[in-house]
Amino acid sequence: MILLTGATGFIGSRVLQGLSKKPVQVRCLVRKPVTSHNPDITYLTGDVLDPDSIIKATTGVDTVYYFIHMMGNQPAGEQRKFDELDRLAINNMVGACRENGVKRIIHLTGMRNPNEKLSHHLESRKEVEDIIRNSGIDHTIFRASIIIGRGGAAFDILDTVVRKFALIPIFQWQNTRVQPIYIDDVIRYLVDCLDKKETLNKCYDIGCPEVLTYKELIEQYAKELGLKRTFIRIPGSWHRVPAMILGKLSPADPNVVYWLIESLHNNMICEPNDLNKIFGFEPIGIKESIRKI
Repeated sequence: MILLTGATGFIGSRVLQGLSKKPVQVRCLVRKPVTSHNPDITYLTGDVLDPDSIIKATTGVDTVYYFIHMMGNQPAGEQRKFDELDRLAINNMVGACRENGVKRIIHLTGMRNPNEKLSHHLESRKEVEDIIRNSGIDHTIFRASIIIGRGGAAFDILDTVVRKFALIPIFQWQNTRVQPIYIDDVIRYLVDCLDKKETLNKCYDIGCPEVLTYKELIEQYAKELGLKRTFIRIPGSWHRVPAMILGKLSPADPNVVYWLIESLHNNMICEPNDLNKIFGFEPIGIKESIRKI
């Protein structure tokens, strides 16, 4: 039995589609009741902030897919507390997994440079990862930077900037380097690793073959859309004003927009790994990723 958290979200819903093609039983943890027409997929209403409901959810489970992030789930004035909620949620999950003998946790988190001061968002992601790694439970962890796919907050912000602004302001983050990855490649890693025991207790950075600056990424996206865009350099590193504007224009939650903008100064470059050998494929390049959207 697999427990899938975040089953209705950007990543979880796509992982569910992939798992539905495998001969496995999947239990989806959701906040609101959902009806399933697939006998191999069931839905359980619960909350990761409630230890009792998580103990119930993990009963009889072998593997947990953990896709819980609390950014944007706080009331006004308490947005900075998402790290406290992330900490509580993962500790509840780890405790329940220990109690019920769950064998493995599969997790997707944010890529980071260990030599940089991390943003509030990435520091919280790192803490969640560390709790999983130190839990004593087998795990497989993937780290990604920008995921190219509609419904992902980072991509939706990029899409909004390029489509709605002929004149694009760029700040100190223009030269920050990233390795984006296409959403289908992310899902392929997450689903296929279930059967690859060599990925147990391993952490992998995942990204396309190219390394781009944020400015280059914006330029490439605009070019693929056939849009001519002009950049204007603005000194400093502004967060709140762009977050307010993009929070109104993009589908992403305004609080999430703010924390993602704060993270733009963090480089996200893949460390070398043997994923190509293990999985038998290389993620597609940025141009092809954009064309598939």
